[in-house]
Amino acid sequence: MLDPRTADMFAKLCGLFSSDHDGERASAAQKANQLIRSRGLTWRQIIFAADPHDTQSTGDCINCALAAGDVLTDWEREFLCSIRSWSKPLTQKQSRILKVIVAKVSAEKEAA
Repeated sequence: MLDPRTADMFAKLCGLFSSDHDGERASAAQKANQLIRSRGLTWRQIIFAADPHDTQSTGDCINCALAAGDVLTDWEREFLCSIRSWSKPLTQKQSRILKVIVAKVSAEKEAA
């Protein structure tokens, strides 16, 4: 999962993929690749980040949310800790709750 600032930078680089200039497109692709690799991510994780069954992106969401502990309620913290060690794909209900918590944390980060 990309933080909002990195996601914005990534989106701008991807916007350059439509440039009329070959060199600009190549440079943007190289920089976008470097950006996601520097965050320890893969293209698949970026493209399928919304997939609730992708355990890596789910783990990233959980860890990111837990890192913002002061924003979370006790229940939210307990929920995240309980699903962090979950060995099966999350249920639809768990995925929805996780998305709500991640959105809350993201909104708090943007407001700060």
